[in-house]
Amino acid sequence: MLRDFIARLDSYISRKGPGAALRVLVVLMAVVGVVGAVFDNPPIRVLAIVGVITLGVSCLIILLADRHRLQRRQDTQRELLARYCDFVIDNKLKPLVSISNWHHKVYVQPNGDVREVAMIKAVALRDEVHFIRFHLGSEWPQPEEQRRNVTVRARGVNLDGMLGPQWNVTNTWLSDAKLNSIVHFRSPVRRGEEIRLEMVRFWPAKCRPLMRERTAEDFFFRTTDLMQIQRVEYQVILPLGFDVVHRPIGFSEPDDHTSIDAYTDIEGRRVVVCRASRLPHRQSVGMRLELV
Repeated sequence: MLRDFIARLDSYISRKGPGAALRVLVVLMAVVGVVGAVFDNPPIRVLAIVGVITLGVSCLIILLADRHRLQRRQDTQRELLARYCDFVIDNKLKPLVSISNWHHKVYVQPNGDVREVAMIKAVALRDEVHFIRFHLGSEWPQPEEQRRNVTVRARGVNLDGMLGPQWNVTNTWLSDAKLNSIVHFRSPVRRGEEIRLEMVRFWPAKCRPLMRERTAEDFFFRTTDLMQIQRVEYQVILPLGFDVVHRPIGFSEPDDHTSIDAYTDIEGRRVVVCRASRLPHRQSVGMRLELV
């Protein structure tokens, strides 16, 4: 009987929407409350209280069920959009953009939480570029609770350095440790036009192995067939009281085009910087860090 009631309720909500069902339940709650207040009879009052509680719980169930339904629909649409964007990108070998300068800062917290800020300047290489794709990774597979709290925001940057409105970003997880982010431009960027964007990402516990377990972690860039990177500056800013040793990835020091430097900033934090130009095709370039 309960199963039939839930099925009928779900069918009604699907047809009418949760708002209609909630309105009916609120009216019933009001009626039951008035009945309990008017009749000075203990059994009736008890039944009225039980009725109000039951209807209140029903309202909560409806809201939770509708939220779950919307979340599933949103996840499906996001996965489909990412799939279609990947199809458009991967079925044409010509690169989307050429990045002339990528300035990236990684702020690491003592608990391993990470906030990243990337300032990117690029030029469109196709007739029209509607979006740009970034593959982002963590050194360890993270549980769903943490992955759900990862946020990525992107916005354009004007020539005077002022930030513009936010752009839409589609995030899908390729694995428990790899995130696919697609930044959608507000309007198509024509061939030869410049793209200036700021991307801010918050990733809980991304560097937990580095900070909590003192496990070495890699920080690197990798060029692809779709994204050419001419010059990059990659900074990792550690919290106060922490220091690291570093080792190059993808090159041997000394190198004419790539270098790693470490210094202490004005706030007393240790900063490690990897600078690279003329990044080799489809090869990782960066640094491995380990706490000392």
